[in-house]
Amino acid sequence: MHSGLFVIIGVILGWGVGPPPAVAADMSLTGKLTIAVTGREQALFERASVKFEKLHPRVRVRFAATDGGDPLAALADGSADIAVMGRTLKPEEKDWTGTTVGWEGIAIMVNASNRVQEITLKQVTDLFSGTAKTWDQLGGLEAKIMVVNREVGKGVRPYLEQLLDLDGKFVNGKGVVEPDKEAIRFVSGNLNAVSYINLSTGVGNVSVGVPIRLLTINKVDPEPPNVSSGAYPLRRPIVVMTKTPPSPVVKAFVDFMLDREGQKTVQEEDFVPLIVTK
Repeated sequence: MHSGLFVIIGVILGWGVGPPPAVAADMSLTGKLTIAVTGREQALFERASVKFEKLHPRVRVRFAATDGGDPLAALADGSADIAVMGRTLKPEEKDWTGTTVGWEGIAIMVNASNRVQEITLKQVTDLFSGTAKTWDQLGGLEAKIMVVNREVGKGVRPYLEQLLDLDGKFVNGKGVVEPDKEAIRFVSGNLNAVSYINLSTGVGNVSVGVPIRLLTINKVDPEPPNVSSGAYPLRRPIVVMTKTPPSPVVKAFVDFMLDREGQKTVQEEDFVPLIVTK
């Protein structure tokens, strides 16, 4: 696997060569924008909102109080203008428009000394359902697999459960470790441990020599370019959902998230931009 140095394709996202020109503030756009978002995405959209307000000084962005609930409910009842979701629209959700602004890859993490380097998606399911109990079943040593789980409903766990169709069926494993840095510390110190983390965070730790390995899945390396292209199977979208048609302020924010600075913000918060190249 490569070292993890990746850049957004400049031609498609409007990046030029050399430093970007200063962008004049747009005083013509006015109004308020309320965003409903939960989980890891909140930090992304808080950072993005600060940048957006600098570009549009007469717009004020606030965040709806969702109390961990469904952001789409806030969009439906009018208490939010934008709902951020980790999934695409369902066929019956015809009142909304969903725009994917980035991705989150999910990496399967083992100790760097573990002999297992690649597995299939079926074997990932076997790992976290408890079907696979020893590493020799996956091509490694004859040793018991130590599954290190993450907190229910937090981080990448609910998305991994959905992707593997294991919602509520995860093996209990060794226990629960939070946050990512603690999971990394535990796996790096335990030869037979396995866990799951945000892929960009994992790539960053591997690149600086932390003794973990991110498993190749279906012969595809866990790298941001493969997440953005869809070749890597464990990914979920970051979707901005809006009413149809959107207000001028809402449209401006969605356009911002798709443009250079918005995509840079996606990357800054350890998510994967829409287009990445090595």
